[in-house]
Amino acid sequence: MSAERSLAYVPAAGDSPDAATVGGKGKNLVRLAGLARELRFRVPRFIVIPAQAFDCIVVPAVAGRSAAGARAAVRELAVPAALRSAVLEALATAGLLGARVAVRSSAVAEDSGAASFAGQFDTVLGVEASDCVPLWDAIRRVWASAFNPHAAAYAQARAAGAGAALDAEAGAREPSASRMAVVIQELVEPLASGVAFSVDPVAGARDVAVVSAVPGLSEGLVSGELDADTYRVSEAGLVTAEIAHKDRAVRALPGGGTALSPVPEPERDRPVLADADALRVAASARAIAAAEGTPQDVEWALAGAGGSSELVILQTRPITPLGRRTPPAPGAALAPAATERAAATGARRVWDNSNIVESYSGVTTPLTFSFARGVYEDVYRQFCRVMGVPDARIESQRAVFVNMLGLVRGRVYYNLLHWYRTLALLPGFRFNRGFMERMMGVREALEDPPAPPGTGGRIRDLAALVRVAGRMLRESRRLDREVPKFHARVDAALAGAADLAGKSEAELVATYRRLEDELLRHWRTPLVNDFFAMIDFGVLCRMIERWLPDAAPTLANDLLCGEGEIISTAPARQVMALARLARETPAVAAGFAAESEPQALLARLAADPACAGFHAAFRRYVERFGDRCLEELKLETLSLRENPAFLVHMIRSYAERGTVDAGAQAAREAAIRRDAEARVRAGLDAVRRAVFVRVLRGARARVRDRENLRFERTRVFGVVRRLFLALGMRFTERGLLDDPRDVVWLTVGDVFEAASGELLPELARARVAERRAMFQAWERGPAPPERFETRGTPPIVFGAESADPGAAVMLAAPVPGERLQGTACCPGVVRERVRVVRDAREARDVTGRILVAERTDPGWTLLFPAVRGLLVQRGSLLSHSAIVAREMGLPCVVGIKGLLDGLVDGELVEMDGASGRVTRLERGES
Repeated sequence: MSAERSLAYVPAAGDSPDAATVGGKGKNLVRLAGLARELRFRVPRFIVIPAQAFDCIVVPAVAGRSAAGARAAVRELAVPAALRSAVLEALATAGLLGARVAVRSSAVAEDSGAASFAGQFDTVLGVEASDCVPLWDAIRRVWASAFNPHAAAYAQARAAGAGAALDAEAGAREPSASRMAVVIQELVEPLASGVAFSVDPVAGARDVAVVSAVPGLSEGLVSGELDADTYRVSEAGLVTAEIAHKDRAVRALPGGGTALSPVPEPERDRPVLADADALRVAASARAIAAAEGTPQDVEWALAGAGGSSELVILQTRPITPLGRRTPPAPGAALAPAATERAAATGARRVWDNSNIVESYSGVTTPLTFSFARGVYEDVYRQFCRVMGVPDARIESQRAVFVNMLGLVRGRVYYNLLHWYRTLALLPGFRFNRGFMERMMGVREALEDPPAPPGTGGRIRDLAALVRVAGRMLRESRRLDREVPKFHARVDAALAGAADLAGKSEAELVATYRRLEDELLRHWRTPLVNDFFAMIDFGVLCRMIERWLPDAAPTLANDLLCGEGEIISTAPARQVMALARLARETPAVAAGFAAESEPQALLARLAADPACAGFHAAFRRYVERFGDRCLEELKLETLSLRENPAFLVHMIRSYAERGTVDAGAQAAREAAIRRDAEARVRAGLDAVRRAVFVRVLRGARARVRDRENLRFERTRVFGVVRRLFLALGMRFTERGLLDDPRDVVWLTVGDVFEAASGELLPELARARVAERRAMFQAWERGPAPPERFETRGTPPIVFGAESADPGAAVMLAAPVPGERLQGTACCPGVVRERVRVVRDAREARDVTGRILVAERTDPGWTLLFPAVRGLLVQRGSLLSHSAIVAREMGLPCVVGIKGLLDGLVDGELVEMDGASGRVTRLERGES
């Protein structure tokens, strides 16, 4: 190869370059160009910057650097004059000089039969092919993507074998060994584009080709951001179409780059392709597969107009080995990455958010997810140690602990098989699987879960169970002493993190590390208490079932009502007190009447000496409960400390409706408890009653402490939220971010990389912009189901396993009838109209209604005193909404499948909190 060809050149039609020179994508494009005339399609003109240029220019510049340092160094590389000259000469030879092009990765290992690396490296679209900064930036960006952490993790996963679960952060500590060629290819601006598979990659049917199509560029399809029409084309020429709703499309911008643009309203539900076009694309995919001798995954585009449109093949790659798979849901988009996950290995993953949605509802930002993922890893390692699992055994399951959570279209899910693998480490799993499933809070038991590793037989397993039972008995006896000590430790640790305003970046990072060492890695007491709360409550329910078979379904809950000293009920009672003070203080009442805007109202009250008592009480509330807010475990949440508008609204609502008597509520709770205790006394003999009372006393203490210890978690997360925001402010001051709150679009790893000076401003801002756009698109799109399965090795997103439901088995939502059924939590029959609330911040006119919600978190508690009943689609007997409703004596039913799909805001229903039945009486308007 000449010196010029070692930097950039136009491959000749008859060339047969190997992947070591032009990379996998380049090799496939050269092969495609040779097939184009014969198979009646066009391949866009292209040039190649071979891998040898990467060796000469990039490798020396990154020697000894971390992956993050390598990416930063490459993005800052000066492009040698010899490379500029060679690239421009090759572009002129190909007729591309001045044209708009796509700058694509072509790593040596990419698009091979063994691994696709789909989506692991970068592509830049809509670049002007001239001696300009965007072209050289695009080349540098593609080179830098050779060191992407997810590409390194993907390579390790492929090397480790099918289904390997990895820590992407660990995989990114050293530069990737991927040698990167670069393809600069003519940009086709199509009417439609997409991906075609010469065989069905999910079902494994070799007589069916699958074509996915979107209007405009296929970038949105490949990234999973846009829904696509799906056409299944049989060898006999039968086309079956599944048409998606397509409200946006990716288009090239006149000045370079791409953007989402709206699809005209009449076209949104029309098929992208006519049957003849789908047949043409499928035929080409099959012809390419026949020429290559293996099934192919083909990226295509249709350019031109109508029946005269030209078929353009942009790239092709082999589909890795196929097996028989379950077909995807109708309308699900298929992308190359999803195809490989679905078809390559068939490794099964089950995703379930039936419990965690209470803590992480809706789309959750990268900062929160990466923080939560680390917390879950630490906490469940600690739990296994508490349960007596040897350290060596815990360490052998490192990949399981790292991937307890997954991110699916921006939503947090349990990676359920990993939970079973964790629980299977615990002695007694084979004897007590059903109880542990209830302890986990999953709605449906898992069929064929992973087998427990065992200790060598049932006798040894039973012996291990006896040993751990003795250990846990000792732990339970220590709880009454350990819980107050834990509260004191939290107070001491958080007191040291109270003043963050004047701290430098290094001091803020040190504060975070100290909180990790003093609290997050020493969460033993809450773990043990949670375990016994579930044990004692489960035993209590079992005793009621056996000894009091005719008791009401809510008896266990009624017995726990009115316990007192539960922190979760305190905010509502203190807001009632503030509302009473607002009604009884003329100056405060006048202020509420005169000012509707919360901040203006608070400023007025602070300036008026006659309102000093109310203002001081308000400040005390915010100081104590400012972190107890809606979505309180999400770091992107604006807490009451930052925005007290929701608190002001609730005080106003309580005062206007007269919901100010906390004493009446306490009396109602006490009456429910007395009645329940009387039913137990009447139904049990003296011996059983003594045993029952002992178990009841333990359940009451553990459930009370469970709620109070969860409030400590809220406080810790609140400090972490303020700490990261303070870092965001420092980053903004030195130009790393445009806005302090942009820090939520970084991961925890990104933040520490930035604080150490390894993350350059342009890279930080690029990550923020890219992730904000991606997560906002997920926010606008449909949420995945509560539970579904995927097959194959998932991608690594923000250091954790994740999934694309486009390659998933989706579970259909139930169709609600006139009667719905859930879990009874607190008795009481209420006949009233419902108020459906999807966001508590937007809740209006709930007083006297039955509140209907998908799920609740502690921030919803302030709504409870104003309503007559509570219906929740998610949750269990130990979920927060059930516990707080029980404490308040509020009739409540949780776990109602299809609730929000069926009930209409304003319709009349009758709910029975003792049986869990909800009967729809008549439709109505709010």
